[in-house]
Amino acid sequence: MALKACIDGWKHLRKVVVVDGTHMFGKFRGCLLRASGQDANFQIFPIAFAVVDGKNDASWSWFFSKLVDIIEDCPELTIISDRCPSIKPAKLEWFPNAHHGFCLVHIQRNVHKYHKRRKQREIVGMVGEAFTVGKFNELYELLKLADFECWEFMEKIDKAQWTRAFSLGNRYNLMSSNIAESLNHALFPARDSPIVSLLEFIRRMLSRWFESRRGTIKKMAGDIPKEVDKELLKQLEMSRGLPVLSLGGWNFEVISASGAHRLVSLDGKTCSCREFQTLRIPCRHAMAAATSCNLSYKTLVDVIHKKPKWTATLEGIILPLLDPDDLVLPTDVVDAPITHHPRLKRPFGRPPKKRKFSEGEYPGAVKKKRPNKCGTCGIAGHNRVTCKSPLK
Repeated sequence: MALKACIDGWKHLRKVVVVDGTHMFGKFRGCLLRASGQDANFQIFPIAFAVVDGKNDASWSWFFSKLVDIIEDCPELTIISDRCPSIKPAKLEWFPNAHHGFCLVHIQRNVHKYHKRRKQREIVGMVGEAFTVGKFNELYELLKLADFECWEFMEKIDKAQWTRAFSLGNRYNLMSSNIAESLNHALFPARDSPIVSLLEFIRRMLSRWFESRRGTIKKMAGDIPKEVDKELLKQLEMSRGLPVLSLGGWNFEVISASGAHRLVSLDGKTCSCREFQTLRIPCRHAMAAATSCNLSYKTLVDVIHKKPKWTATLEGIILPLLDPDDLVLPTDVVDAPITHHPRLKRPFGRPPKKRKFSEGEYPGAVKKKRPNKCGTCGIAGHNRVTCKSPLK
């Protein structure tokens, strides 16, 4: 199922698609596959849904064969997914020109499962998020010194698929498939429903989302969405006090807090740190250069993050379903054989409501271990049995 409002809105989004699948836990089982993008306000923009029997080669190949009718295969397109072995061959078959990237969070979870002694998970995250090759090499060498086995594990994964510095396509700020996980949470109340009820729940949910976002756009004071403005304020705070040297025209030399010399071109909207041209949002160095010449930093934001583009994304209207008796169905649909759900044996016990957690994923925050405290003397590090203090 792909609604026309979503298909039309995709044409105004950044060319990054996150695909993912989640298991349904209702009477009919199955798996819900989804393709989503991100709008100008960093919010989820669902594009297409499909209900299949499972996450296998045939299901993903069929899903991509339908998705290619909506999303054009081109070198500017980037597809992000987890490391499911069935996604890669389906992507190569139907989207050979698009770039493929892995979710960095899933890779971090795999690292945490087997290597969690020296904060390798955090190091892998910093390595993947690095904008420049120099920063990548510095952090990657740190990972090698911290844990050689973890470094060997990461060497088996193509750097172009999990790092920002070596990525062949522009992933912007989407280094993970978190928007797909957020969509899973939004669909949780309907994932045990029959397929038709599930799709109707999705249609009504998207209708509410579209109207809510249109209302937010009407209340906007400027052209910069709220979430983008938050990122700009963070960069502006970090730009304070950075030395700036004018090189002529709109070119500037900015010294970062670490002492690195950055070349900023305000007319070309580039910076040698690569953050400006990657995110299409001015970095701290560009902010400092713009402040030095009394230029508003909001003029440096790319059009993909501004109000006109966001408005065009939500122009479509999602209409309700008509009465089936008033519809004129095509002959091939009327004469099609009726497909029944597969015969399944219901397992013992109550049907599960909560999903199984992935590798390295834990519910809630990990509690810090507290040292033992003796109940006799009150000193930490031992208990009453091993206490050597004299009794009072």
